[in-house]
Amino acid sequence: MTGSSRMALGIAVVLIAGAIAFIELQKPQAKMQEDENVGLSIGKTAPDFQLETIDGKKVHLKDFRGRAVILNFWASWCPPCRVEMPEFQQAFDKNKDKLVVVGVNLQEARENAQAFVDKNRITFPILLDPKAEVKDLYGVFTQPVTYFIDKEGKIVDKKFGQLTGEEIDEKIGRLIGEGLSKANAGNEEIKTLPDGTKYIIHPDKFLSGGPPKDGIPSIDNPKFVSVKESEEWMEGNDLVLGIVHKGVARAYPFKILVYHEIVNDEIAGDPILITYCPLCQTGLAFERRVNGQAVEFGVSGKLYNSELLMYDRLTESYWPQSLGKAVYGKLTGTSLKKLPIDVARWKGWKEKNAEGQVLSRDTGFLRDYGRDPYGGYYDSRSVWFPLENEDKQNRLHPKERVIGIEANGKYKAYTLESIRKGKVINDAVGGKSIAIFYDPDLDFARAFESDGRSFRPENGKILDDKGNEFAADGKSGSMQLERLIAENAFWFAWYAFHPDTDLYKLS
Repeated sequence: MTGSSRMALGIAVVLIAGAIAFIELQKPQAKMQEDENVGLSIGKTAPDFQLETIDGKKVHLKDFRGRAVILNFWASWCPPCRVEMPEFQQAFDKNKDKLVVVGVNLQEARENAQAFVDKNRITFPILLDPKAEVKDLYGVFTQPVTYFIDKEGKIVDKKFGQLTGEEIDEKIGRLIGEGLSKANAGNEEIKTLPDGTKYIIHPDKFLSGGPPKDGIPSIDNPKFVSVKESEEWMEGNDLVLGIVHKGVARAYPFKILVYHEIVNDEIAGDPILITYCPLCQTGLAFERRVNGQAVEFGVSGKLYNSELLMYDRLTESYWPQSLGKAVYGKLTGTSLKKLPIDVARWKGWKEKNAEGQVLSRDTGFLRDYGRDPYGGYYDSRSVWFPLENEDKQNRLHPKERVIGIEANGKYKAYTLESIRKGKVINDAVGGKSIAIFYDPDLDFARAFESDGRSFRPENGKILDDKGNEFAADGKSGSMQLERLIAENAFWFAWYAFHPDTDLYKLS
């Protein structure tokens, strides 16, 4: 190579390197590539970035550390955003000493964003994302999208779609630790007994299930074994409660839970409550935190609506499992945060979670984990204990398995059989558009907020109205649908707590 050729090549390399450096300097400064603790899942640290405010000041997300952050992606041409922004302003005005709302404007001209801010008297920081780089970084494929980030920078909640003022207040309560979920609160009135004990449900309605308090012992120091180690005693059609929390997959076999009903677990550093009621076949998971404190739960020995009545070991208040709310005692009115969990067939769960962990039979108690003490109860029409509400129309067998969903104070049930037949269901509950996907491997269904999309099954695949292919867990490439809490239960149990429920009929 001649000297002039080498010089030309060197100049080209410098120019290319300079161009790359310039491009990189224009990008938001995100740091999620090399740090496994950074990401978009709940519990992960929100990826940092740098953008300009409307008045030209450069701001990093990490500049707000020490205060909780509501990170909202919006645009003035988006109708739900226009409704939502004044609600965020009210929330900011009420809580500005504890949190900051940060609005990221999506690819609008600076003057358009400024006009909207001025008209609506928005005083919280508005950042401009003209090249959609932060939009892409945060997986924003619709608008509005909101992330709730604690003062340490970790994501604690998120919402794809419009939030109501009530939802914002509820999520802020969880975010700053001064409020509790209002789910299922309705218009219930907290009353007081003559001795000063608070209640929503009078204790006269609590019935003995037979065993005394802690007669059905909770598992408080659970041990786990590998999927391979479980093969010798687990069978393909066995049911398990399966959860994936912060990347950790765990299965809790019904054949163990039927003798214990409660597991006080810890997953990835978070206190998690796993609960199962054999009489109602309800399996639910919660964060077992009350006012920021980890709390253990036990089996009270009492039932309400034939359902497990839990008690907390902090105040001994009573909590019906499906409500996840204290209805008697010091903590009356307090709710736990529900977490998504699957009721799955073992053969499908183990294939999807080969590296997962399985609750061990080494529980510290002598039980015959190969025998179900409830025998033929699950198929009979018999319900052993009184119910507050019964379906007088007998629309379903009392033990028909349903998936129950609550949205904005409205309730709807879907039989597992109808979901199996339809594979995909597009519906609305409480004004919220939802999609339900059936997973044949797990023999279970998951519910998602559909963000206005319509889905259909086609040749064993799930496609949206734009032809994007989704998996049964709501993923499509980098997109992830927001999962909703879907309660698996016998029909009689769901109806007893929600007598005004709608019932989906497959057309």
